[in-house]
This record gives sequence, structure tokens and C-alpha cells, in this order.
Amino acid sequence: MRHLAPPRTPTALLLCCSLLLAAAAAVLGLAPSARAVDTLGKLTLPVTSGRIADNPTFPRVTTDGPCPSTNAQQVSLVLAKPTGGTVTLGRTTVGAPFDQGPFSADILAGKSLESLLRGWIPTGSLDGTYDIRLMCRTAANVGGSYFAAKAEVAGDSWTLEAPAPVATTTALTAAPAATAPAGAEVTLTAAVTPAAAAGRVTFLDGATPLGTADTASGTATLRTTALARGAHTLTASFAPADTAAYAASVSTATAYTVTAAGSSPSPDPSDTPGPTPTASADLDATDADGTALDVDPTLSPGQKVLLTARGYTGNAKVKAVLADSDATFPDATADAQGTVTAYAFTVPDDSADGSYTLSLAEDKADGHSVEFLYSVGDAPGTDPGAGPSATSDDGGTTGGADDGDSGAADTGGPAGGGESATGPLASTGTSALALGAAALALCGLGTAFVTHARRKGLLRF
Repeated sequence: MRHLAPPRTPTALLLCCSLLLAAAAAVLGLAPSARAVDTLGKLTLPVTSGRIADNPTFPRVTTDGPCPSTNAQQVSLVLAKPTGGTVTLGRTTVGAPFDQGPFSADILAGKSLESLLRGWIPTGSLDGTYDIRLMCRTAANVGGSYFAAKAEVAGDSWTLEAPAPVATTTALTAAPAATAPAGAEVTLTAAVTPAAAAGRVTFLDGATPLGTADTASGTATLRTTALARGAHTLTASFAPADTAAYAASVSTATAYTVTAAGSSPSPDPSDTPGPTPTASADLDATDADGTALDVDPTLSPGQKVLLTARGYTGNAKVKAVLADSDATFPDATADAQGTVTAYAFTVPDDSADGSYTLSLAEDKADGHSVEFLYSVGDAPGTDPGAGPSATSDDGGTTGGADDGDSGAADTGGPAGGGESATGPLASTGTSALALGAAALALCGLGTAFVTHARRKGLLRF
């Protein structure tokens, strides 16, 4: 009896197909590059207009760059046909190789523009726009890269068409990135491509200009402290010095946030937390010498402090009022960014010990207000005799061992000579004991229930 062999796994067939597809993809990917004709740059002619019967039409040409080193042994000036192909006006090898930067070449043309056009348009109008190309070629006349210009023919005259300006791109970055505290210096940098495009960059916050800077090697930089607290949309707009050579460009908008002065990232959870500030986040306070003051500082009568407050309407009038006091103080005026800088405040000489609040508020209904809190005399809530932990006469720590015993009471157990321990650890110990007892009781009940159920035949396992 014959047994049929199991079907073979088409591994070889799949491998062959994969190789064929990969080869086809490689050929398709490389084919455009092999057939591509590269435009190297712009071609400049010594005259910008003339008659199509002139011979030669363009006696001399100038490029804005070099030929590739592999195609630099000769250059030929050709006229591209609208239907495809080219006809040659003239060629030269004088000055070769042409791979050392921008160059000029004399073209010994033997034909006029009119004679070339009539070669493929025997009758009728010759009007139209035509490509003029300076081809970079080898000594064997091989090569497809070229410098280009356009000529517009109308009647018996031609005019050189101005080339389109080269497109540019502008990218904006900020340092520090994304956010900064109010009053901090922010560095804005615009990168313009191509780097050869000279010009000026205007940096904007929305529609408001922040400043301008000239490009140098494709880069323009502006440093500013004019960003007020809040959200901003920053852009950089490039204006070329030569609008015929390069086009303008604008960067993608960059979102930027300015936080309250002195603000910082959230502290590490393992860090020991400090006292919670009570002063406004819109306020900086220093003494007369410029040294920063603590939150709710203790001051002396007659002491002078300097206050910087933010968040007001631009150029707003700001009034200073001391709560529960008849003292009067000079008004202030915010700058264009809504900041009152270094407002001089002097503690009244007749101030009694206690806590005070100075308000710096816009002189209008529902206007922005910033409060400066301070104290005169001893800081509130401070007991001069109290320390971090009170000690007993014999040097032992209160809440530790009694009757001469050295060492602290055990955590969660009774303290010293039988007194109950207090505080978070003591509470935790008590709760843990209660939970433990409850858990043991439940375990006992569960065991008893299982034993009883098995004896009665209710459970089998």
C-alpha cells in the first residue's frame, strides 16, 4: 500500500519570493536616483534682456556654486525643449575642472536663440518661457547636473526671468526649556536653514515683538526677561536681507510657561518638609541691602524693606495699605509687564508688637492685590523656653524611663514606670494589637467551622 508523503513546507519557495521582492524594492528605490537630474543652483547671465537674433545670445555665464568633481571637465550651455531634450548653444573646457566653487565661463556659441527655437518650431510664434541650463559634464560629454535660468520670449525679444527665491526654514528653541520663573532670563535661539541666508529674526510672544537679532551662520539669539507670569506662545520670524535670493519663513509656535518668581519643582518625597509659606507667590521681599527676607519676617519699627510684586495690569496704579493702621504710604505704578519693582516700605515707628499685613492692590474694583505679612517683636507662636524636646532635671528625656532608669521607653509599649505611652507610635501599637487579636479570633472560628462541617459530612476534600 502506497503512503502519500506529507506536503512539503514551501520554505524554499517563500525564501525565493522574499529575495525577489527585496531585489525589486532595491531596484525601485535606486532607479529614481540613477535617473534623477540634479539642479545644482542658479545661473547668472551678464545681460537680462536682448533680441533672439543676437549671436551669441549669452556670451558669458556665472554660477553660484561648483560642479560635482565627477562631472567637471567641461560645461555646455543648452536650451531645454518644452517637449523634452536639449539643444546646445555652446560649450567650453577653458578653466576646467569646474569643481572649485562658483565660477564664470565664456561660451563660444555659434547659434542665436532664434535659430535654435526655429529648429523645433519651424513656423508660428516663438513666445514662451524656456529653460537655459549650464550642464556639468565629463570629458566624454556625460553628466546631467546643471545650473538653471529661465528666459521669456515675446516677439523678437527675450527677457531673463527672475529666479524664485530659495525656500528657508526657521526653528525656535528656548533655554531654559518649556518654563521659567518670572523675572528669569530666557534665551531664545532661531536656527535658519540654509545657513547662508542672511537676514533678521523677530522673536514674538503671540503678536507682541520681544526683540530682533541678525542671523550669523544661520543662527540668531535673543535674551529677554520680558515674559510675564502665565502661558505664552513664542515664534521666530525670519526676514531675508535679499528677498530675491531667499524666502521668508516662520517657526512652529512654541508653548512656554512663566511661573511665580522663586517657584521650584515639587520636593523629593524623602526630603524633610519645611514650613508652609504664607506669603503671596507674586511677592519678593528683601531688606534695604537686598538680602532676601524669610516668609512672615520679624521686623523692627523704622526698618526699611524692598518689595517686588507681580501680576498687575500693565502700567496699573497700585496703592499700599497697612491693615489696622492710619499710616499712609506712597502709591506705586506697575511696569508694562504688570510688575512693581523694589517698592520701598518702612515699618511705622509707632508699631506695637504683633502681626501686620501690608496690601499692594490695583486702584480699581476687583483689581489684583498682593499681601506682605510681617511681625514686630517676637515671632508669633514661639515659646522662648521651649526646645525640640523638654528634658528632666537629671538629663533624661521626658516620656522615657522613670526612677533613674536610663534609656527611652519601648516603641508602642508603656513608657517608663508604668505610664501609658502617647503619640503616633503608641496609637499604632495599640491598633495593631487589636487587629491581631481580631484576626486570631476569626482564624479560630474558621478552623472550628471547617472541622465541624467535615465531621457532619458537609465538606469533602
